Amino acid sequence: MPFNGLPIGVALSGGTAKAVAHIGALQALQESELPINRISGASGGSMVAVFFASGMSVQRMTEVASTLSWGKLVKIRLSRLGVISSKPIEEFVREQVGDLEFSELNIPCSVIATDLATGERKAFESGDVARAVRASCTIPQIFLPVEIGDRYYVDGGFSEYLPIETLREKDEMFVIGVHLAHKVPMYGRPRNYLQLAIHITGLVARTNYVVSMRKADILIHPDMDDFSPFDFEPSERLVKAGYDATVRMIPDIVKAWKRKNSRLRRLLRRMSPHRS
Repeated sequence: MPFNGLPIGVALSGGTAKAVAHIGALQALQESELPINRISGASGGSMVAVFFASGMSVQRMTEVASTLSWGKLVKIRLSRLGVISSKPIEEFVREQVGDLEFSELNIPCSVIATDLATGERKAFESGDVARAVRASCTIPQIFLPVEIGDRYYVDGGFSEYLPIETLREKDEMFVIGVHLAHKVPMYGRPRNYLQLAIHITGLVARTNYVVSMRKADILIHPDMDDFSPFDFEPSERLVKAGYDATVRMIPDIVKAWKRKNSRLRRLLRRMSPHRS
């Protein structure tokens, strides 16, 4: 069916390695012919959001995901602020999409990071795409903070793990949230420093994503309980999990979009100065 009227925005949550599941969700939305007019992403979701907004095909994104490893995304670097640099994340994004500015993307895209000094959300929507993604993915207990302008930024999940509010601040739209937090929270004992850092990040994110979930017009929540945020190995299964969960939601998404679109049209007709 044609989706004329209310634009559609998609918010992609964080999830570290689990963010690969967003690719499957976007594939299902594309196959249903639901247009995505704007996209936002935090942490791992920011990378998928930027790839999609750049025009990268789902097939290509799936191929790229199969090559991911921590070795590609981290680099040891001695500094008074830490020892691990997220510079390889920035280089990886440039390798895939080039030296893009946000204005060059095919659709509007917001990349969420957190101002290290204030803890406030920063939605990057202009400037260097790859550097913004790097900032959004920079877990502070692991990576050095990223300097952009005169500010330091870290992981977007600390301020808006599921960036629905960012979309709500734009024009009126139908907002789909794709949420990858575990349905059963993982509170086991961390086995190493990486797990400890991601565990802490998840606890902080949990305080803000509960609020965000309520603000979506519809929420897609794939079952991620069998997946680890540390493991890129099951990329095909992650894509499939995101795809299957979204396919099941398509009828509900279409119905919800129709209802909201109809309400908006009725409201606009009532507000029209030419109405007799």
